[in-house]
Amino acid sequence: MDAAISAAIGEIATRSLSLLIDKYLKPATSSKDDRMQRLQWMLLRVRLTVEEAEGRCITSQAMLQQLRILRKVMYKGYYMLDNFICHVPEEEKDKKIHGVSRYLSLSKFSPAKRSAGSKYSTENLEQMVESLEITIAGMSELVIFLRNYPPMFRQPYNTYLFMEKCMFGRQMEMERVVNFLLHEEPPSHCNFGVLPIVGPGKVGKTTLVEHVCRDERVRNRFSHVIFLSDDDLRQEQQLKIRDGSRIKHKRSDSDEEKLLVIFELVGDVGEGPWRKLLSASQSTIPRGSKVIVTHRSENVINFGTTQALYLNFLSREAYWYFFKALVFGSADPEEKPRLASIAMAIFDECIDQDVYKAFAGPFIFLHKTARGLKSSGNAQNWNRILACFKDNRRQNEPGFNKSLSHCRRNNDHIFLQRVVDSTQYCVVHNHDRIALVNEEAPKITLHDILDGTGNGIPHGKFDSLVWESHLPPYHKYIYSCQILESDFKVTRNNQGQKRKISTS
Repeated sequence: MDAAISAAIGEIATRSLSLLIDKYLKPATSSKDDRMQRLQWMLLRVRLTVEEAEGRCITSQAMLQQLRILRKVMYKGYYMLDNFICHVPEEEKDKKIHGVSRYLSLSKFSPAKRSAGSKYSTENLEQMVESLEITIAGMSELVIFLRNYPPMFRQPYNTYLFMEKCMFGRQMEMERVVNFLLHEEPPSHCNFGVLPIVGPGKVGKTTLVEHVCRDERVRNRFSHVIFLSDDDLRQEQQLKIRDGSRIKHKRSDSDEEKLLVIFELVGDVGEGPWRKLLSASQSTIPRGSKVIVTHRSENVINFGTTQALYLNFLSREAYWYFFKALVFGSADPEEKPRLASIAMAIFDECIDQDVYKAFAGPFIFLHKTARGLKSSGNAQNWNRILACFKDNRRQNEPGFNKSLSHCRRNNDHIFLQRVVDSTQYCVVHNHDRIALVNEEAPKITLHDILDGTGNGIPHGKFDSLVWESHLPPYHKYIYSCQILESDFKVTRNNQGQKRKISTS
């Protein structure tokens, strides 16, 4: 008995001592708010370094790779932080109504739960803080080496203006292409080097090449910049570079003739015609010239004399960073938590629907969505836009709406609900064309159609201006559209929520 009592007293003493050590000697575990504040400060430090690096002409591939890692961590950190911050209003509302935590009371249909509650936890937040600490610890060398690279001349800007007017997220890829163009080819049987650039449609191959061609280092290097297409590859026996319509840039003061030839290929191209063309062009293309080939298919990697450059869509976190800057500009989204929460829900709907990538690409749709939100800056209108995005997801599922199924053929259409009239849909045909240089684009835009700001929407099929790029090559994208009616009636499901079903 005495032994049992002695053992119990010893166990109590041990536990008490352990509690005292945990309380007074070990650092207290930080709360979620403390972690979020630490995350904000560390993200700000990384962001300052990234913006400083983006303002300098960095040529080292190793530094560009490190900068790419910094950007990736920064985008991921801001995306996680915004997920927590944007849904604070929902959490506070649920606590007032139910008296319990948001994570226990959110409806399964809530976009906030899908974005934050089920995806990120306090443990994820702590892991992100630790990841940023490691990243910042290894950032000091990059900051030191940045001093060795000259700053690029740029007017003062904020994030919004910078992203509106500059190519986003492709600095490493651009420097890779520029380095290839400036690199002297070793003496060989070929007069020129060939770089294939491969990537899916709407990923930004043309935009990247156009920015490269406008770089002063490239323009000072080559006397002519020439753009060619599939027809030139199939029909020409050799490259006819004297055709003025193909020459996009020419230096009259050049002492040495070096050509930069850009092949923008769209259709299926065999390796045979390519080899035949290059062989016939050896005598017409001066030594030291360069060739860039862009295509969606990986088959063109065999055309190159160097390793191909693959372009992929950016990460979800990068697109959110871009979208947030466009929507809120220089304002802090934390000052408008309700709008920030709706903006993130709209972003989730937009980025999760692959149909937008197939038609215009994520950048165009995010740009257009941001403009729509900025033109109607209140929660009620933003919720209407969010409801349209949710309905678009359902309408573009095969076989959902029979009343619109007659105009669906081989997934070559996209249905967009009009904000001004929920029973009308703008059917956009997936056959875009780019307006010619001197061609006048249609007066009516897709924004006018969806928001009802345009006067006199035409009947039947008509052309509309979906996007006018503010970045080189300043393309104007024109799509064929049509307004269709869809009849609905309102019913209620088992949960008592409204649901629209077609009556046709």
